[in-house]
Amino acid sequence: MSRYVSILAFICVWATVSVAQLPEAAGNRLGDGISIRGGLGHLAIRDQYISDEKYSGTLPSFGLSWLRSDTSSAYRLGMDYQSSSTIRNNNVSAQVTQTVLDLDFLHAVGRFSVLAHDVFPYVGPSAEIYLYSRQQHIANGGNALFNAYSFAMFFSLDVNSTLVVPLSSEFSAEVSARLALLAIGGRLVDFHDENARFFKLVSVFSGLRGQTELLLSYALTDVCLLKAGYRFAICQSSSWDYLLSASDNIVLSVTVQI
Repeated sequence: MSRYVSILAFICVWATVSVAQLPEAAGNRLGDGISIRGGLGHLAIRDQYISDEKYSGTLPSFGLSWLRSDTSSAYRLGMDYQSSSTIRNNNVSAQVTQTVLDLDFLHAVGRFSVLAHDVFPYVGPSAEIYLYSRQQHIANGGNALFNAYSFAMFFSLDVNSTLVVPLSSEFSAEVSARLALLAIGGRLVDFHDENARFFKLVSVFSGLRGQTELLLSYALTDVCLLKAGYRFAICQSSSWDYLLSASDNIVLSVTVQI
């Protein structure tokens, strides 16, 4: 876990150094408007509430977001939904659903140059709600009903950053990352254990929730922006029965200014 924390934390704070010039309009770089996103990738989970075994499979995703900016800052409201019924270990499968709601505040902090290209960094805080559910495809009845379902949620305060690199008048590259610093988490627990607590305070030392993206964007018209790239997301917690969910996706999005 420490390796993932180090990588995500480095990307999030890197944009705060080497700042040299005055910020330009955030909307010119990030793309104001409504975005629709779809993706397809791979999910791997280990959920000890149900099983110690690793389950994996194909995971499609769908997302919506809205971004609004002024000359020095931007805020973004987003939703991402992932669900698959083919997450399996050998012949045993499960339905896994992950939903994320987030609110980002981004501040333009200047620019610097890398390999003759200007880099525009944006940093800021975020609030995020992450919901995870799993239904095991096994026969119900008796205690099996409780062993077939798992659930977790996290209400977190994050730090996030985005680096925008214009490549030409139409193309640009984006690297973004977020890391949850502190969260209130909830986890389905053994109802027979009187000492088990559903809610707990989760920090980066007892859990990890993070995401990073690498995107290439193309300005199709003055009001339409296309993006394609790669996204990696992870949720890990040892505060209850161990939970690890890691996914990587190829994503495509369309942004329309309104």
